[in-house]
Amino acid sequence: MSEHKNPYPGENNTGHLWDDENDLRELNNRPPRWYMWALYLSLLAIPIYSFYYPTIPWFGESTKGLANWTQIVEMKEGITQLEDYRKAKFADTEKAIAESSLEDIVRDEELRNYAIKTAEVLFGDNCAACHGAGGQGNKDFPVLVDDDWLYGGKLSQISASITLGRKGNMPARMMGISDADADTLATFLIETGKGAQGKPNPASKPLYMTKGCIGCHGPTMKGNVFMGSANLSDGIYRFKADDQKASVIRTILHGVNQGHDPQTRDAVMPSFGISEVIDKTQIKKLAVYVHQLGGGVAVKPKPVPKPKAAESKVEATSTKTKPDVKVSARSGKEIYAKCQGCHNIGVAGAPKYGDKTAWAPRIKRGVEDLLKVAKTGKGAMPPKGTCFDCSDAELKAVIQYMMDSAK
Repeated sequence: MSEHKNPYPGENNTGHLWDDENDLRELNNRPPRWYMWALYLSLLAIPIYSFYYPTIPWFGESTKGLANWTQIVEMKEGITQLEDYRKAKFADTEKAIAESSLEDIVRDEELRNYAIKTAEVLFGDNCAACHGAGGQGNKDFPVLVDDDWLYGGKLSQISASITLGRKGNMPARMMGISDADADTLATFLIETGKGAQGKPNPASKPLYMTKGCIGCHGPTMKGNVFMGSANLSDGIYRFKADDQKASVIRTILHGVNQGHDPQTRDAVMPSFGISEVIDKTQIKKLAVYVHQLGGGVAVKPKPVPKPKAAESKVEATSTKTKPDVKVSARSGKEIYAKCQGCHNIGVAGAPKYGDKTAWAPRIKRGVEDLLKVAKTGKGAMPPKGTCFDCSDAELKAVIQYMMDSAK
């Protein structure tokens, strides 16, 4: 075996030759000095970094570091800076939103656009989980982009829903309805909802009239926004399902928010105003945003103020000043519009309006005692009878109104 000889013995190469002409060979030179200094400095930076910033865990958790720095702290500082910037830049607009009515915000293009843009994140954080990112609705949650509203699509009604929350109520097996009758009634409702294409059996309508449905959904089946009862004539369903008839039957038999029934429907919207998750100005923005998704009742142009009539001689010569006029609470008759669905026909044992026998023992108990029952609810009656924005004085007024009808 011949001995391998390095043809370039004084060149400081490794002796590895890569081609036949020995032009390609591997040298044994040291790295450049700048490279070595960079290596030494990087090795020195490791302990410095480890002492200054949080590093790998040693005994259960990471070291805190001399700088006491974390990504969370930096993020919060960045958010604070951003919020301070926004407050300074949009302070006047925010003030205008807070001081303007919902209608005036919608009428003003600048305020409307600002409210919509700033409410997108609010909607995503607080509403999208149930109603979908674009208001298209999710399973068992209402669509917000159509014009079908359980509690009304006016700005004030949308704002009330966000502020006070909503809790649906429908008794299970109204008037003791049987499984067979529920099947027949469901077919009638679905066919009616199809409009001109539907073929409801007229013989089934007495079930709707006699099993308490008319009390909440009305003789025309259009529903009642004061009670949040659904429109049964338009084919739009609060609880959508592939087998819609089976879904309607379930609602009839097991009701809505009936805690004693494990198969009942859950239909609860939290009260953002009471829980203070968002402030009043943010609620305004959300109300405008939801209204502008496409299904809200159109806002009328601002009315042109009429010229003031000339003062009468009596007013001109009078030296007396008029006392401040305060807006009075709604009358019992006005509030009763929200109660009549059940109390007109005695749904689920509710004392009928004008029924002296039913009201006699209640009249003896007095208004204050009945107010406690009205506020907490009883049996099929939800708290405040779904009048969530009613004050105690207004509840007393409607109780007295019904008591007077039976005297």
